[in-house]
Amino acid sequence: MAEQVVYGTHRLNRYAGTALTWAAVFLLVMAVLVFSPMLFYMATAVIITILAARLQAWLAVRYLRFERFTSPAVRVGEPVTVEIVVWSERQLKRPLVTVEDHLPGRLVTKGLTHSLAVAPSFDQPIRTRYTFTPMRRGRYKWERLTVHGTDALGLVTMSKTYHTEPVELEVYPSPLPVNEELRPAMGWGASDLDSGRSQGAGLDPKGVREFVQGDPMRYIHWRSSARRGKIMVKEFETGSGVSLSMVLQRTEGTEIGDQETSTFEAMCGHALYLATDYAKKGAVVSFPTEEPKQAGFEHAEVRQRAFRRILTDIMPTHRTSISQDLASLRGQLKEGETVALFVAIPDPDLPGVILSIPDVQFVVLAYDPREYTAKPDPALRGASDPEYVAALERVGTRVIAMPRQERVG
Repeated sequence: MAEQVVYGTHRLNRYAGTALTWAAVFLLVMAVLVFSPMLFYMATAVIITILAARLQAWLAVRYLRFERFTSPAVRVGEPVTVEIVVWSERQLKRPLVTVEDHLPGRLVTKGLTHSLAVAPSFDQPIRTRYTFTPMRRGRYKWERLTVHGTDALGLVTMSKTYHTEPVELEVYPSPLPVNEELRPAMGWGASDLDSGRSQGAGLDPKGVREFVQGDPMRYIHWRSSARRGKIMVKEFETGSGVSLSMVLQRTEGTEIGDQETSTFEAMCGHALYLATDYAKKGAVVSFPTEEPKQAGFEHAEVRQRAFRRILTDIMPTHRTSISQDLASLRGQLKEGETVALFVAIPDPDLPGVILSIPDVQFVVLAYDPREYTAKPDPALRGASDPEYVAALERVGTRVIAMPRQERVG
């Protein structure tokens, strides 16, 4: 609505200026034809008014400087406010101008508002802002904006595009709850999934790290704290043996969805929820196709940041299938490990690859692509298709159907 008002005003201004210009031309022609000095003076006055208006509108959008401020990272569905600071580099008395930011084309937004008109001043910065809600994850950068200005009478509209310092925005997935437990295998050690932390309460020392809220005071390492000038605590290995690897179907052409969301966006939201939840409980969680396996042994808070980074950057543009990705991990997966596979489109080779990897528990989170598009293709088969589910279950895989759900938070 705001955009319609802004551009409707610009259109009216343009029509008014055009009409006044033609009126001046008409008066000038009539003055010549009838030899009327009065009409000639009137036409001259109108022409001078138009030229002055054009000059004022031209000056209104020039000699400006801009700076943007916004949050560096937000989750999908969280409102973003972009503040634009405007400086005038000349001592000019300017009429109101409007600033139109050029957001990246691939940034899907909802509820986009437009900045209020401002009058730039030479001696102080003037601030304006607009808001939007990002609907797709990713990393976005933009630097261009366009200023629209008019003269004091609103007869002429001028625009100028500026290149500013780029601003970057990270939009990470919004965690989507998974209602069913994965029930990961307990490996060869005692499980800490029910008791909470896996690091900080065991028997074998691992090292020291900075104190975080909730750490027992009895584990403070006083010597390291005195040396570093901040509280350090001893960290332990518990040997829980709970290892959870997550593999998303990132094959090109397997993402199905609409403007709001898609199967791959839902996978990222579910994966973030599960990874964060199980890491907090003490499991060693990793995304082996996106990072080294040993990264899963980092501290839980470090892992949470890594999960957000991985699930922000991963894209369904790979040429390899999920069965090929899993086959490439055959030597990295250890006995007793649990592998969660996120699948939207049936991969016929996946059951055979699963069967070729013994002593590893597999869980498939199966999606129905028809739920993610307004006009589903009747011939489209999803991973939740009964025949495909049966093929996975025959090789000992547990299948969890993942219905489409609304984003929370």
